[in-house]
This record gives sequence, C-alpha cells and structure tokens, in this order.
Amino acid sequence: MCGSNDSFDPDVSIRALATDLLAGVDRAAFHDRARALAVGIEVDHLEDLRWRFHMPPSQPVDYDVRKHGLGGWLSAWQFAIFELIFQLGPEATPFLREIAWGPYDWTQGNAIELLIRMAAQGIEVEETVTEIAEKFPAIRYEAQLYALEPLLPRMNEDAALTAVINRLRREVPELDRIAREIEGRRSDT
Repeated sequence: MCGSNDSFDPDVSIRALATDLLAGVDRAAFHDRARALAVGIEVDHLEDLRWRFHMPPSQPVDYDVRKHGLGGWLSAWQFAIFELIFQLGPEATPFLREIAWGPYDWTQGNAIELLIRMAAQGIEVEETVTEIAEKFPAIRYEAQLYALEPLLPRMNEDAALTAVINRLRREVPELDRIAREIEGRRSDT
C-alpha cells in the first residue's frame, strides 16, 4: 500500500468498480460506489494506480467476451481506476494532465475526460480550456474520441458539463468536429 492511510485497498476497489461497469450498473450508482470505495485514497497512491492501468488481474470467471469484447475487462479496469482518481478532485489534476498531454497511451482520452468533468465542477476551468484548445488538435484521433464519447450523452442531464463542452466546441474546432462525428454516429443507430 502507498500513503499513510491503509483504508484504501486498490485491488478490492478497482475490481469492485470494474465488475459494476461490466454488470451495467447505472451511472449514479457507479459514482456513489466509487466515492465510497475511494475513502482513504491519497495522492501517494497515484503512481501505484498508474502502474495498474495496464496490469489488470485475470478477468472474472463470469466475464463474457461475446458480451464485453476482447478488451472489455481492461477497459472496465481502466475506467474504474480513473473514477477512483477523480475522487481526489483538484489534487489529481497534475497527474491527469501528465497522462492527457504526455506520450500517447490508451488512457490519454480517459484523463482528458476527467479534466473536462472536473472543469464542469469548477476545478481549474481556465487552465483546462486553454490546454485543450492548445493540445487537443495534436493528439491522436482515438484519444479524441475516447475523451468525448462518454461525456456527450451526459449533456442532457448535467448543465455544468454542457456549458464546458459547448464552450470547448466554440473554442476548439477539432473538438467540435469530433463531437459532431460522435453525434452523427449516434443518430444513425
């Protein structure tokens, strides 16, 4: 364990959240469970969590590759880790920025997603908008999609998130283009 507080068990917390994701729990229940499981998480845990992004344990015995796909367990594992990191609030932003704007990695889009969610909570809004305006156009297409896909459906239920995303769409043409592409795919289904 990292840090001085032994109440946070990353393996238990991540596995529980990843399993919830695969079971299809609703977003509110998932966020509530993440808040409860993140009690005791500290900034000192972040490097340990970074290592865990690409080292999930064996998938659960009831994991169905036909239902969740080949990368479903890894994706759920990473989403769970990021949701725990989100619970740190502003203390996590330097770590998230390092992932978001560092070398390409599958987790880059997740980090950008969390920075946008934090901006919607009033955390480092101007810094986040400025960084996205400067850096979003240069990151890989896959990371751009991965950053926005989970956020766009939430706009109908979260006015603060809608305000941040609409501002980003006005100020960052590449982000607006990606958002329109995602919306177009959703309207086709």
